Amino acid sequence: MIHSIGLQAAREQKSGKYDIRTRHLDADGHPRFVNHLIREASPYLLQHAHNPVMWRSWNEQSFQLAQEENKPVFLSVGYSTCHWCHVMEEESFDDLGVAELINQYFIPIKLDREQRPDLDELYMTALQVIRGSGGWPMSLFLTPTSAPFFGGTYYGKRQFMEILQQVHEMWQEEQKELIQQGEQLLVTVKRYLEPAAKQQQLNPDVAETLSRHLVKLSDEEHGGFGQAPKFPQEPYLLFMLDKVARAADIPLDDNPEWLVVKAALDAMLKGGIYDQVGGGFHRYAVDSAWQVPHFEKMLYNQGQLARVYAQAYQLSGNPEHRRLVEETLHYVRQEMTDEHGLFYSATDADSEGEEGRFFVWSQMELKMLLSAEDYALLAACYQICEQGNFEGRIVLNLKANLIELSRQLEQDYDGLLGRLEAIKRTLYERRLRRTPPLTDHKIITEWNAMMIAAFAEAARILGNREYYDVAGTAAKQLLVRHSRDSGALWRLSLSGEGSEEALLEDYAHLIEALLQLYDVQQDPYWLEQSMAFYCGVMEQYWDKGSGGFFVSAVNVSGPLLVRSKNVADTATISGNGLMLNVLQSLLERSGQWLLRDNIQQQVRTFSASINQAPLSSPIFVKGIGQMQAAAADLRYGAGGNLWVQLVCCDRTPGSYEFHLTVTTRKGWHIDPAKVTIENQSPARAHQSPARQISDMEVLHDPEQESDQRWRWRLRLSGTPGHAIRIGVTVQACSEESCKPAERLTLTQRLR
Repeated sequence: MIHSIGLQAAREQKSGKYDIRTRHLDADGHPRFVNHLIREASPYLLQHAHNPVMWRSWNEQSFQLAQEENKPVFLSVGYSTCHWCHVMEEESFDDLGVAELINQYFIPIKLDREQRPDLDELYMTALQVIRGSGGWPMSLFLTPTSAPFFGGTYYGKRQFMEILQQVHEMWQEEQKELIQQGEQLLVTVKRYLEPAAKQQQLNPDVAETLSRHLVKLSDEEHGGFGQAPKFPQEPYLLFMLDKVARAADIPLDDNPEWLVVKAALDAMLKGGIYDQVGGGFHRYAVDSAWQVPHFEKMLYNQGQLARVYAQAYQLSGNPEHRRLVEETLHYVRQEMTDEHGLFYSATDADSEGEEGRFFVWSQMELKMLLSAEDYALLAACYQICEQGNFEGRIVLNLKANLIELSRQLEQDYDGLLGRLEAIKRTLYERRLRRTPPLTDHKIITEWNAMMIAAFAEAARILGNREYYDVAGTAAKQLLVRHSRDSGALWRLSLSGEGSEEALLEDYAHLIEALLQLYDVQQDPYWLEQSMAFYCGVMEQYWDKGSGGFFVSAVNVSGPLLVRSKNVADTATISGNGLMLNVLQSLLERSGQWLLRDNIQQQVRTFSASINQAPLSSPIFVKGIGQMQAAAADLRYGAGGNLWVQLVCCDRTPGSYEFHLTVTTRKGWHIDPAKVTIENQSPARAHQSPARQISDMEVLHDPEQESDQRWRWRLRLSGTPGHAIRIGVTVQACSEESCKPAERLTLTQRLR
């Protein structure tokens, strides 16, 4: 039975563009039911478009109907690759008896948490207040004005039907009390999501305080943070990597933060959380030892962890860290990239109705697929046993990283890597014959920006021009396909159809991605675009009263009782935390002094929150560290019209040759004779600091209409794991005037 002609027309328009998921089909195989979700551009919502529940979207019309009929709203929040969301759909939402109760007593609304993370944050906070915990699917009951008064997560069918009946009876008999309960709950939620206007002096030791917390929180036995279920916790890792980078005077292996990071990265690259056959990371591990994953793969994990491993490689030179970067980026290009060069959101944990079926093996299957010699090598490197480690099957885990294994097996690292790649290729090709998990094809601005930033940063750190091209193509496509006529952005799109106003996180991550692209080749286009988006964010998201950025724009769809200014990082990085970092990057690259005021106000706004709970906001604390002392091998000066880069070009035992390059924008120049270079690091120079300059070359002819570059060769001695710190004093001049001389400090670890 079709509920309306309009919905039927929408279904026909979308025919073939989505998978129909329902047991209720007519004799011709067509779905008997269709609801308002058929009009949505979200794979998760379309999964529920043929439930007998008369689902509605989150909009003003849905809540107006609730008020007219004086019915509470049943709000169900989930996402397309959520295992327990699928279970609850099959047990309850596709059941006629459950649907009858919901349709009779409630206004049912389905919400994709990836489409509206601002609403997900609001109602998850409310659920955590109600129950002390949360998760997905999130099942909440709201007043007709959208205030939550009761809720939970997954419910089995029988319990869910009982709850539906009980909430209906309570609404009939205690409506006034439930409304008051919802209002009181909102007060608590606002207190958490809208930081108090009071401002206090930032604790100057906040980074050290956070670092000590994280070292204590780390799992000394298995690596990472906390216990099962175990998440990668990328914001923690990025904070600690940044702190290690600026601690240039401490040798790498003597640095407690580095030891925590290294343990986590080594554990993940060995474990089942990493797809040992196809590359890429699963969302989390269900055990403390990282052996068995929850098998869904999220784009944001690939982007964030690729950057974590790239930054670790930059510090350590560990080829295993580089391998993980390259394999993860290869996986994304191969399996999560559309025809335009943009990136899909996720792949499911389930296939053929079973969690993990696509990814696991039996010992017999491995023996049949491989030669005796190849199987012997696989068994020498991976934990393989007949009983398996996941429901009688095997999730492949390395016994040790490949550097250690090459020593144990007395093989060359590159040779072992090549042999294992051939074996894994055989397994991968066999796996392709299985039914793959569902891919969520929606394109999310925030997550695509994370991936663009990862490719761009990997291009610079690994020296891979191809990664830069991938990042540039994706960025240009995203700007075209997600731009609206107003100049604002869509949060996401599906099959080219945009939906939902972009949120702060979308803009913050996009600005960072554009700046990462800019840092590879200093193409002014990327800086101009990032400045344009910064101006838009200030207009639409900046709190002109008390500072900080709202997560949502002014004109989001549907009711929004709390306009969050949260600064806490979760599985992804908070918009407010990231904005502190990108504002500083923009200031250094553009010289726009208004940015300095924004930075100072951003710190003042959130100082009280950071002082109270630094563990919640590692990326914000990372930004504070950058304000105090930059740590980079690339620095900008003269309002962005000059940049200095330090690159290691040649290594001999105990000796390193670096190239120091000074580049000026077209129309600017330096007097190379007045450039002074000082060795401020523990590494010894072969000559005195004043004589470190062995050769100076003009790499571009100053008469040409282009940027100008000068290069010096520096030869230094030192020990791997130690850092060098080079101070460069330089003055940039245009035809009209000269900037004051600046001293820029560059750092790089010896590898």
